[in-house]
Order: sequence, then C-alpha cells, then structure tokens
Amino acid sequence: MPADWIKRNARAVDQTGVETDASDEAIEAMIAFEQRYGGLWFPALGPNGMEYGLGGETTVYRTAAGWAFPGISDGDWTWAVEILLDGRAGMTLADKPLRVLNRSVEQRLEAHALLMAVRHWPHLILDLATPRGMVPALADAGLPSPADAVSGPADLWWSDDVSAIHLQLDNWWTHDHDIWSAQCFSKEGIGLGRLKELLLSGMTGFLERGGVWCSLCDRLAPSAGSGRHDPDPDRKAP
Repeated sequence: MPADWIKRNARAVDQTGVETDASDEAIEAMIAFEQRYGGLWFPALGPNGMEYGLGGETTVYRTAAGWAFPGISDGDWTWAVEILLDGRAGMTLADKPLRVLNRSVEQRLEAHALLMAVRHWPHLILDLATPRGMVPALADAGLPSPADAVSGPADLWWSDDVSAIHLQLDNWWTHDHDIWSAQCFSKEGIGLGRLKELLLSGMTGFLERGGVWCSLCDRLAPSAGSGRHDPDPDRKAP
C-alpha cells in the first residue's frame, strides 16, 4: 500500500465507536509497518500461514493498551494480531482487553523461526497455570541458555544446539488464571527426562496433569507424567 494512500484514508475509532482523524503518529506507524512487513507470508504450524500487512485496512482503534491497528493474520490462531504504535503486538479475544504478546514484530518473527527450527525434535508438552497477568519464572540452573532475542511477554525461550524449552501463553480469556504451554525439545530425545525435571522443579505456578493437545504434531500428547513424545513420522510438515 503506497504511503500517500494510507495518509489519505487513515481513520481512528475510539473505545465508544466514534470515528475521527488518525494522528500523525498513527499514520507514520502504519506506513512504517507496511513498508517493512507488508506482503510477508510464511508457513505456520497449520495450513493458513502468517500473513503480514495492512491488507487495505487503515484504521487505528483505541484499546486498553493504547492505539493499535490490525497488521498480521495469525494462521495458527486464525485471528488478527494488532500492532500498537510503539511496536508491540497483541490480540483482543472474547471481549477481553488486548493482551500484549510480543515486545516487537522482530521478536515475534524470531520466536516463530526458532519454533520452526526445533518443532520436529522429540518433545514433551505440559500445561502451566499462573495467576492472570503473571509471567512464569523459571530457575536457570542447568537449563539451556536464555534466548533473550526471541523471548517476549508471551514467548519465553531457553535453547542451545541440542535442546530447548519454550513457555508460550496459550489461554488468558476463559479462566480466572492464565494457561501457558510448556514445551521441552531434545534433538536426540536423550535429555528430555532431565529437561522435564528441571522444568517441574524450577518454575512457579502449578502444572495441569493429563492429556495435552500438541499443536506441533496435531494430536493428543502424553501427560506430564509420561516421557518422550516423538513427532508423527507420517505427518507432513506444512
């Protein structure tokens, strides 16, 4: 979308639904986003992919976290990701206030890249419940190195060449607490048991035992008490 077209058509809608002119800051943010990310598409876990760009939409909306515009179609969630004017990204679901998921679009892209790199390694998955709005804490002793470049408010990563731990916010709108997906990856599968023990002993919150749906393999994963979960060899990667 050309910058002059965005300038001519930009609008703002406040929390009461009243439409007004978009601020210069909002217009500049939309232009900068479109020029850098417009047209970007890459595969996700499912068939829909991640699609970046304004897509003809030039309206900013007032949210609980500030002014934002829809800029990404998340193929895994099949939902719009909103971009705040300061560069953070989040979602508004089930009439709940916008939840910031990424500290920047760059961090979001890096987190997806790392997930794609390790998704076919043997892994196990658990669910972690925490008080609403609380980011889980995990002791670093014995873990892979923290991956700060790919970590954000809803994606926490520890990784090295042979193993990784990923904590991802999975549900924040249907309970009075948050649900995080905790994934352990081991390239050879040998260290999964140790990673699980480090995860169980080092994190805050409580784990919900039982079968967990694995979005990496699109099937029910073993419970937290079980061990290794190998990707389905018959399932083709998207």
